[in-house]
Amino acid sequence: GRNMAPFVEAEWGREAYALMRRVKSLADPEALLNPGVLISEDPEEHLHHLKALPEVDGEVDACMECGYCEQRCPSRDLTLTPRQRIVARREIGRLSSEGDAHARAAIEVDFPYAALDTCAVDGLCATACPVSIDTGQLTKKLRASRHGAVGKGVSRWVAGHMRLVEAGLRGGLAIAGLVERLGGASLLGALTRLPRVVGVGTPLWVPPMPSPARAPAGREPVDPTAVYFPSCLSRTLGSLPGEPAGPSLLETMTALGARAGERLLVPPDAGGHCCGVPFSSKGYVEAHQLAVNRTVAAMWRWSREGQLPVVVDTSPCTYGLRTCRTILTPDNQRRFDRLTIMDAVEFASDRLLPRLDVRRKERRVVLQPVCSLVKMNLTPHLERVARACAEEVVVPLDAGCCGFAGDRGWLVPELTASATNREAAQAQAAGAGGHYSSSRTCEIALTRATGQVYRSHLFLLEWATRNDASFGNFPRGK
Repeated sequence: GRNMAPFVEAEWGREAYALMRRVKSLADPEALLNPGVLISEDPEEHLHHLKALPEVDGEVDACMECGYCEQRCPSRDLTLTPRQRIVARREIGRLSSEGDAHARAAIEVDFPYAALDTCAVDGLCATACPVSIDTGQLTKKLRASRHGAVGKGVSRWVAGHMRLVEAGLRGGLAIAGLVERLGGASLLGALTRLPRVVGVGTPLWVPPMPSPARAPAGREPVDPTAVYFPSCLSRTLGSLPGEPAGPSLLETMTALGARAGERLLVPPDAGGHCCGVPFSSKGYVEAHQLAVNRTVAAMWRWSREGQLPVVVDTSPCTYGLRTCRTILTPDNQRRFDRLTIMDAVEFASDRLLPRLDVRRKERRVVLQPVCSLVKMNLTPHLERVARACAEEVVVPLDAGCCGFAGDRGWLVPELTASATNREAAQAQAAGAGGHYSSSRTCEIALTRATGQVYRSHLFLLEWATRNDASFGNFPRGK
């Protein structure tokens, strides 16, 4: 309105503009409402009172502060939205240029938690942004700037010893589960909070927590048709409390493959390989590069130099691998260009479902399309699988990022609680018999929020197409 003010008369003509001014004077004789907007005596109104937009970061300098991103942000009701994170950075830059150290320090005190720790770096903000700004990229960059030499060294060691780390995580979950059974969740929660007293940001024990997964065994059929790469999440995080005993996710996937005529090769050395997303999201650039280059080189070998598609059972991992080309070595870039990396949702929809006979259907199921699935445009594939296996499929109106973001749900559990609040209420109201997604950590987040067990969509497809009508590994609503 302020930009248009000097040109309204030229656009509408003198008589029409005079009428506008008369109406304005009758409604607002003291010119208190939006002075200078649309109706102005100043021919240079559009050049005054301009809001400063200082350049601060290349990732976000194009932001016009329209706010379209805000409704997609999981932290919008807790701390800041992407727009507000950018505005805060601009204000810090402005105050720095003006030498106002006191005001700048006041903002910087809260900035790490409000802007960095509670950002899920899910990238959904970019899907709503008119200029495709992913504020998560800025968050990663700022997180990277906080890492010292020791932290970077530890992250590189972890990236190079993932098999040992996975075993440690499984062992830790087993021990923690035992402590919880003996002393209760409150005791374990209090114990995990103790390091925070001295400023060490350790993960918190927040029920429900999964049991440790069974370490996957390799499977090498004759003349395989695809490679199944179980993610490190699937290799470490097992069943949740209330989840029925039965085949693991790996066993379910291979059973579906056999039923559909797909001979899935499960690499015996899959353990120890990672998509790199855990390092990328924290800003550990070198560890991310190390992890993803090792995995792409292994995929090249597993896939027989690109002849077989590689199926990944966790959507964020699929997305991380599909978008990693720029940080690969030249040799791995050439290999990457010949690889076919499929998400398990896509594989189930396109290669399993058409070859399977659906023998039974659930009455109603609820879906959680995770962020990476949305960004890969694979939500319709998840819905297709669900519609084949259920009479009614519900995707909550407020389904969005759950805020778990790999480990935020344990480090900053209030983020997940805030992010899932609306969606959880809608999922609970649906009264569904099953709840499904395509990422174990997101399933933990929604299970925590709703009190209903969320599982991989592959369990639904396996139940609906098996010969035996038992419900052995099918989660009914609590």
